[in-house]
Amino acid sequence: MSCANQLSPPGGEKDIIPPQIISSYPENGMTNFEDNYIEFTFSEYVNKRTINDAFFISPILEDVPEFSWTNKSVEINFNEKLKENTTYSIVIGTEVTDINNNNKMIEPFILTFSTGSKIDSGNISGKIFADKADGTMIFAYVNKSDTLNIYKNKPNYVSQINKKGEYKISGLANGTYELFAVKDQFKNLVYDKGEDLIGYATNSIIISDSLNKVENINFFLTKEDTLPPNFQAITMTDKNHIVVEFNEPIDSSKLSNINFSIIDSTQNSTIDVKTVFKGNSKKSEYILGVVDSLNVENNIYLIAKNIFDLSKNEMLSQSINFTPSEKADTNIIKISKLNTPFNSNTIDYQSPNFIINFSDAFDISNLSNDIKFLNPDSSEITFNFSKIDDASIKIIPEKDLKPKSIYKLKIDFKDIIDLAGNKIDTVLINKINTISNMEFSGVSGIVKSKNKNVKVVINNIENKKSQLQKEIIKDGKFEFDRIIPGKYLLWIYDDKDSNNAYSFGNFDSLKYSEEFKFYPDTLNLRPRWPIGDIEIEF
Repeated sequence: MSCANQLSPPGGEKDIIPPQIISSYPENGMTNFEDNYIEFTFSEYVNKRTINDAFFISPILEDVPEFSWTNKSVEINFNEKLKENTTYSIVIGTEVTDINNNNKMIEPFILTFSTGSKIDSGNISGKIFADKADGTMIFAYVNKSDTLNIYKNKPNYVSQINKKGEYKISGLANGTYELFAVKDQFKNLVYDKGEDLIGYATNSIIISDSLNKVENINFFLTKEDTLPPNFQAITMTDKNHIVVEFNEPIDSSKLSNINFSIIDSTQNSTIDVKTVFKGNSKKSEYILGVVDSLNVENNIYLIAKNIFDLSKNEMLSQSINFTPSEKADTNIIKISKLNTPFNSNTIDYQSPNFIINFSDAFDISNLSNDIKFLNPDSSEITFNFSKIDDASIKIIPEKDLKPKSIYKLKIDFKDIIDLAGNKIDTVLINKINTISNMEFSGVSGIVKSKNKNVKVVINNIENKKSQLQKEIIKDGKFEFDRIIPGKYLLWIYDDKDSNNAYSFGNFDSLKYSEEFKFYPDTLNLRPRWPIGDIEIEF
């Protein structure tokens, strides 16, 4: 009388075809629309719940519409009357997935129609330049500077980027608009500071009869950090070391032992923190050194003051209780890492430098007599060294070195003693190589611009941290030489505030972002083959 559960036949090729909308009511561009519903038909069965997060209508409606399904079609009923003589733009975003394999739509579907006799023809388009920008929304507000509040008010118009990071907002009436790119984590159509990524436009956008198509309104995305750092965890690993983890990376340049103190509340006494250095594990982890023993029976607190994060937010003061340790420190100091600009202990022969990270803190001021930097013939090289923290130093030879040569770093550990008194009487020798003068590339060109403070930037695609910046030199020319081979992106920006860094903008201070432009091609820089004649109009 009946069959077993009905399923798709097993086997076959994996479904990799994304769903798409194959028809709509009304059709795109329809005028004099009078109904209170619209309808979309998909190319295949889709997850019904995904369209709720993917449906956007501009101008925004007060009431949430209702969705009813028939096979592959969805009817969307409005619970309020549409405004008269108004152009509406519907966006079905890329969150819609199919049932077979959760394939997402490749790009948003945009439907524009009007309840009046004409379609407002204004549109704004551009691109988001950011990693993992999928799902980023474009919020467009009709410019009313006295009421505009992106923290509370939903935008008048919304759109979404496609897989290439491109977007388009259509059906705009004449007027002035403020645009923001928001990666809306909570799907609430407002900007949640500290949670959402945001991008600011470079200015207001004006739509008029003579200018109803505005292109290249592009965005960078950033996360605005307004909260001070806080303790994440604290562990005393032995009698002399306390590992402190913050909830975010800290500005190490403003950090020292004077930022910390230890309180024994039982004895009402204060214990000094002697040393601070950056560990080699987590980015937000630091190791504090103490000499005085702490009583494990007492209540012990660590107090931190005037700690800054990378966004210049300041922790004024915070205390945290921790458990002291009676375990003895028996580890000897060693080199934990030679930090060189290139791989395999390799440095540049011009303006050479490298960093030595030790495994523990010690009195670095006594190190000058115990460390030697030697030529290939074992003669000594004069150098300067600067302290980075209580366990790290930077070595800077006073003269340039020879290319493609092997140098030696010699360290006598007999006078290197940690806070617990551990030391080892040994001499350690490490090889330091210099790079060949044949291994560099370069790029040069010209920027044609009326802006007076243009900066040129190249980013290594493989190494996101590798970024080089040049100011425009005479006659708009720029040149990067001695560049490590690889694939690079080149872009320029107008440094209006002259701070030598790109400014993303800020809503609270009413600042737009600085204008920027990317060179369209990826630069494949090869050894001994610099690229010249780059030309950008800005």
